Amino acid sequence: MPTALIVEDEPEANKLLGMLIKLRGYRSTPAFTGGEAMEQLGRQVPDVLFLDLMLPDVDGYEVCRAVKSAKATCLVPLVIVSARVAQRNRIDSFRAGADEFISKPYAPERIFEALERAEALREQASRERVKGAIRFDEPADDSPLRDLARLRSLVLGRTPLDEQAAGRINALVDLAEERIARRGREHPEGGAASLHFELAPDRLTLEFRDRIDWFEGLSEAADDPFAAGLSTFDEVSVDRGGRRLTLMKCWA
Repeated sequence: MPTALIVEDEPEANKLLGMLIKLRGYRSTPAFTGGEAMEQLGRQVPDVLFLDLMLPDVDGYEVCRAVKSAKATCLVPLVIVSARVAQRNRIDSFRAGADEFISKPYAPERIFEALERAEALREQASRERVKGAIRFDEPADDSPLRDLARLRSLVLGRTPLDEQAAGRINALVDLAEERIARRGREHPEGGAASLHFELAPDRLTLEFRDRIDWFEGLSEAADDPFAAGLSTFDEVSVDRGGRRLTLMKCWA
């Protein structure tokens, strides 16, 4: 039976969420503080984690970052369930590593959908090869941030790289996203950019396509953090005619 850890300080809300996920065949474990949640995670890694942002001891973002920055727990699908409904809270949740965000009050269907997505994410992480694409079409759309959070989890959890090495790759991807977003806001007529990735048993390939004008000039700027970070990869190639920037990291 799959398990769920519910981190919610309101006892009735914790109980209600536990009852809902039980209808989908899950066994739930409650936690009412961030500290209690981390203790539970140290004893058993759940199949999915539901997390409230407003906890009595720590901010939920801290718990989210701790879970998603540890190799042992980073692949656990993490669903934020919060009364904080501002768009900023969704964005901050995805930047902290969350896989989903559900605002309170919620319909049961939203919880069931989150469980289905969690199952799909677990299945994806179990594949020998994982492929995906992230499109940066709309500056106001936060779905690329959610997809990038998943990519960061895969880089840490599915590769033999240690947390420091995986962190350098993920930091570089975050830098690229920030520059793509800024370039898109400043020059919306330039079209959309996309990031295609493939995680194979022996390597990680990241390929930025369609629009790489955000990258122009960086290769000559040695003091630029993105340009400096390219040394993390074993192969870097730029195809300006095909509008592609390809980064490859090997470990076998």
